[in-house]
Amino acid sequence: MRLEALNAQVVILASLVLARCVASEQGDRTVACVPFQAGWACSPNTQYVTIIQGESTASQCAEACEKIGNNGCCWHSEEPDASDSCQWVLGGQARDYGGPTVRSAAQCTGGAPPPPPLPQQLHIALGNMSDSMLVQWAVPHLGGTVATPNAVLRYQAVGDTDWVSVPSQWSSEGPGEYTQHRVTLTALQPATRYAYEVGFAEQNDSFVRSSFRTQPVDQEDWSPRLVMFGDLGWTDDQVLPYLRDEVNAGAVDAMVLFGDFVYWDNGENENSFMRDVSAMSGNGSVPIMVSPGNGDYGGGSFSRYRAHWAMPGWENPQAYALHLCHSFDIGRAHIVGINTELIEYGVPNKVARDAMLAWLEADLTAANSASARAARPWIIVHFHRPAYSTGNTDAVPFEVFEPLMFKYSVDVVFAGHVHNQERTLPVYNRTVLAGPDPSDPYRDAGAPVYIVSGNPGNAEETNYFNRGFDPWTAWRSYAFGYAHMVVHNATTLGIDFVSTNLGGAVTDEVFLTKSKPCNFGDLCPNTSTTNMNPRPLASRIPSSATAATIVQRQWRAKAALSVSVPDEQVAALVALYNATNGSGWYRNTNWLHGDPCDASHPWYGVSCAQVTERTLPDLWNTSGLAPRGITAVQLPSNNLVGLIPIDLGPALSSTLQLLDLSSNYLRGTIPQTLLKGLPVLHTLFIEPATDLAEHKLAGTLPEEMGAGDGLPNLRFLALTRNALTGSIPASLGNLSCHVTSASGQGTVDPSAHGSAGCLIWLSSNNFTGSLPRSMCSRTYNEVYIAETQIACPVPCLHVGYSSFSCTDHCTPC
Repeated sequence: MRLEALNAQVVILASLVLARCVASEQGDRTVACVPFQAGWACSPNTQYVTIIQGESTASQCAEACEKIGNNGCCWHSEEPDASDSCQWVLGGQARDYGGPTVRSAAQCTGGAPPPPPLPQQLHIALGNMSDSMLVQWAVPHLGGTVATPNAVLRYQAVGDTDWVSVPSQWSSEGPGEYTQHRVTLTALQPATRYAYEVGFAEQNDSFVRSSFRTQPVDQEDWSPRLVMFGDLGWTDDQVLPYLRDEVNAGAVDAMVLFGDFVYWDNGENENSFMRDVSAMSGNGSVPIMVSPGNGDYGGGSFSRYRAHWAMPGWENPQAYALHLCHSFDIGRAHIVGINTELIEYGVPNKVARDAMLAWLEADLTAANSASARAARPWIIVHFHRPAYSTGNTDAVPFEVFEPLMFKYSVDVVFAGHVHNQERTLPVYNRTVLAGPDPSDPYRDAGAPVYIVSGNPGNAEETNYFNRGFDPWTAWRSYAFGYAHMVVHNATTLGIDFVSTNLGGAVTDEVFLTKSKPCNFGDLCPNTSTTNMNPRPLASRIPSSATAATIVQRQWRAKAALSVSVPDEQVAALVALYNATNGSGWYRNTNWLHGDPCDASHPWYGVSCAQVTERTLPDLWNTSGLAPRGITAVQLPSNNLVGLIPIDLGPALSSTLQLLDLSSNYLRGTIPQTLLKGLPVLHTLFIEPATDLAEHKLAGTLPEEMGAGDGLPNLRFLALTRNALTGSIPASLGNLSCHVTSASGQGTVDPSAHGSAGCLIWLSSNNFTGSLPRSMCSRTYNEVYIAETQIACPVPCLHVGYSSFSCTDHCTPC
């Protein structure tokens, strides 16, 4: 359709976009944005649209149009000594016009028809059988028109010449202007790399290509490495660059994500999030297995979750579609995903609940047959809400699911929901049931191990621990990051946590070993122990683990200083080591040897990477000045016993941005030098591992704590369950909750990243007086002052995303 024929339509629509349409006028070139039937046109015709002057190019104008309609735009520019050109932008992806040489604005829209939109959001999942794979993708609509006929998937084993075509087996409109498609591939050959592409039949320029590799037949000689975490959220997910690195290097064989994805809003956030998910999985090259969380509940329908995710059995409306549970096999492990929300949320759906529990028991019964357990001795379960957590234990997972985990000899249970990281000892009914070896509780364990991996760094921030270590707590951390699980073989399973605060460094690692398929539970088969002796790990190093070693070496190189750590900072770390029984720390790798930030041998828990406003290393940002020393010391749950040296703060004052000494056994007084005089510190966690008096730190908070000579950039403060006295400084009300970069160049407004402000956790101390009225003017995500001696009146606090009155926060005096 020619632009001249759209005058009436343009006059009506133009007023809607004038303020957002970017254009430029430079010499003989004039570009403007005007609406047209199929999307948005950028044209030299300025009769109907007022130009906003600026330095924008034609392509930038096209981008502006694309953002307005998210459907497409055609741009046309006339430049001296240059050929006219035209381009479509569809769903954020630039496309060649594909038509004849363009000589006019009318030809730009009235020549060849626009190319079909490119598929996006490509992701895959393992199928019911090892020879199947589920593929899902989305196609953006064009100009509000559903343009997805003849959607097809084509695939071939790499090296073959012929493609096999499979039409879309399922489609659904939305969310937004998108159509979702699914295909299940079956009868695939084992241990084979398949290339595949999705698009439209008879339109070869519409296809997007990727590949995946199927599982080998001999599972004993394959040690898959899986990423495990929940609560990815939809904004500021700090794990994404790390996951992309690992996937691109071949260090990940599958991902398992347990709920709370985009906090579905049925809009563009979902589609943007799913594009990120596709990118982190190598554009659909690594399977992603999921279970739902409360953020996916959708009023009980799980409608948005269902639209985006297909798991094994999705084709059966009488089973999976009812309860959203599934299971799959990988390596020597059987992995089960279940839905805690059917029981926990709102009015329970009894039909779905009963169907889920019946399905779960049938699945675990089959997994415990003698032949099945011998083939796959490891049984892993993932669901959203944790049964064991010192941050937030939900009753339903404990009361309903924990007995089943023990009955059916489940080895490890992964959960999210709580935005932190935690690992238990083998535990059942709040009783530690370690293996027979006193030095290794995880060898032939007598109960499941529970893992919380729910802190990838989304906009809801981290969650604090509301009590000390339980008897079954082995390790915990506030760190942003995620977990890995490596199914080494029939006798050894490894789990580790990486911290993105420390540039991807491993902060916790444990190996579960067994000498027979299972050691507890009602159905544990009396299977022969033949060939169940643990093999040395060095004899079987999976290719993914080798790739991971290379990636982690690259991360360390990015986090290393170009110069040595200053001598006074090294001396301060040595003093911390000596004062807190460093030789008895659970992890002290490389301490006292070499440079703390050497790329080859960094000291455990120490980083020199720049840490951003969200307490994460901005390893990919080349702007600003390089760090001049140690930026992060992160040693939670590491058996630090003793006093904190008073020289630690002054020595690190110019560079330290994050200090986490939580969940240790420190004593004495918190040095005032850690509570002031640290201009770039934004995260300070010092909480005891237990609630015993000897592990509570004394002291007062300096009046200048929130002032310019205190901790002016403080964002996260966790000092709960100590024995601090005195008043809460009025200067905390001066915190901007904006964090200066390590180079000192500017601040970042957390609200621009989906965050409301600071986290101030001061509960369970001996503070007196009133909460300062200066804090009334500030906005906080969370302020916890419970179980203190703070007196009324408490000023009105802006907490979370709403304002609450005094009576909401304090019992009238």
